[in-house]
Amino acid sequence: MRTKHVVRASLIGAWIMGAAVIAWAPRARQAGAAVATPMPDTVRDSLLVSDSIYQGWKWWHVYCFRCHGEDAMHPILPTAPDLRWALSPTGANFPRDSFFNTAWNGRPAKGMPAWNVLLDSAAIKEVYLYVKARSDGWLKPGRPHRLSDLQQKNKSP
Repeated sequence: MRTKHVVRASLIGAWIMGAAVIAWAPRARQAGAAVATPMPDTVRDSLLVSDSIYQGWKWWHVYCFRCHGEDAMHPILPTAPDLRWALSPTGANFPRDSFFNTAWNGRPAKGMPAWNVLLDSAAIKEVYLYVKARSDGWLKPGRPHRLSDLQQKNKSP
């Protein structure tokens, strides 16, 4: 019985405290307006990607990372090129069609298998989108996430 009264008193106290904060907030804002202006939120989430790029990341980490490195960085095999450089405008500037043909047909002489047996054309295009995002520099290393994942996470109790 005593616990019930303590809980009620705590809730009423919290409500009064909240009302006081709300009542004083406009005055505090006016007084401090000349002192500091909040900066707008312009920071871009460097791991937020589209569904296609996310799928490309998943394909990459199932098949490609063994030779070309995790997060498309630091190839493991000496014959495997750094695809971030290969796709960048300041690097080899490898066209998308050439990337697709190489992944689809492979380069057996250099040890690259043809992925047309395990991946369909849509999956290879998703891998390209992922590597291109890494090459362009806006997608940072690490596990990317989708907006839909964040929305589902916020809905969870």
